[in-house]
Order: sequence, then structure tokens, then C-alpha cells
Amino acid sequence: MNNKFSWQSFISIGLLFSFIIMLISGLILYVAPEGSLSRWIGWDVFNLTKKQWEHQHTIFSYLFILFSIFHIFKINWSLLLSYFVPEKIKIKNYRELIVAFVITVVIFIGTLINLNPFKYIIQLGDRISDSHSENVELPRTADAEKLTLNEFANQIFNISYNDLLNNLKELNIANVNEYTIVKDFCELNEITPQEFYIFLKGELTIKGKF
Repeated sequence: MNNKFSWQSFISIGLLFSFIIMLISGLILYVAPEGSLSRWIGWDVFNLTKKQWEHQHTIFSYLFILFSIFHIFKINWSLLLSYFVPEKIKIKNYRELIVAFVITVVIFIGTLINLNPFKYIIQLGDRISDSHSENVELPRTADAEKLTLNEFANQIFNISYNDLLNNLKELNIANVNEYTIVKDFCELNEITPQEFYIFLKGELTIKGKF
């Protein structure tokens, strides 16, 4: 039995695993709602938020690049170099090199100037992302989920923090204060910022304060 560590197998498998995570996270981010909306409605996939998927995609992109560098220099450097060294290039290599280069340039420029089918792909992703905002009520203040509870009460509903607490008694809230961020408060109470907003709005509407 050969117990010697195989760098070629390790690098190839590492490339595969990092590619799979990049593919999954890329597809999820392709259809994800805009950042502030995703936070407002508590959007997630496999219990990971959009921000967490962005982090995964970024880190595994770097890991993929790292494995790719090792793959080039550890395994395929001489073969890859032969494609660019004139005396080693066969006529068939010219065709493949030119075709790969042209495809890369066409996709880059086509995406840059919004040509189809690249334009359609981008618009499809935008339509799916925008669909998450249907039937979602947003407050007039942008990024309201980043406000403190005191700011949320004052800016969104024009009430004091104590008034806000009085209207949240049935939620059995604990370990919060006026400086608690709305997003953190909602996570603590297992509700979304949107649900928090709608609940509070309903309470104030019933009491004629909104």
C-alpha cells in the first residue's frame, strides 16, 4: 500500500470542493434580494443569511484561486507553458488559444455593454431578486433594521422608547435596551424586522397612535 500523500489528488479534490461551494453560493446570490431587503424580511437559504452566503462565496473564491495556482505550478506548469512558448506550439494549440481568448473577450465586452444573452441573464437575476419585495411593506427610513430601538421608535413611529416597550409586552422581550439594534432584537426574539414593524404598527393603529 502506498501511503505517500498525493499532492495531485489533494489539489484536484480541493478544486472540486471549492468549486461546488462557489457554484452553490453563486446561484443563491444570483436570486437573492437586495441587501437591505434581505435583512428586513429575514431572507435565508439553508439557515444562512445573504451576508453569510456572500462571506462563503468570497472565502471559497480565494481558496479556489489558491488551489488553481497550486494546480498550475505543481501539476500543469510545463504543459501550460508549452501553449505559450513558440517553438513548442503546434498548429492545433493556436486555434484553441485564440478561441478561448475570443470567447473571454466577447463575454467580457458583451456583459459590459449589455448585449444579449448576457443582458438577459442579468435581467433574469434582477427580476427574481426584485420579486422578493412583492407584498413587503417597508418603512420610510432606509435600513431601518440597523437603527437602535430608541431610534426606531422615534424615527419610524414618532414615539418614545418606553411607548415602544409598552406595546411589546406580549412578546415577552428580555435583555434589550434602547441601544439594542433592531436586527439583533429581532434575532433574539426569533422574528423578522418586517414582522416586528407590522406588529408594532398594528398595535399603534389599534390605539390610534399611527
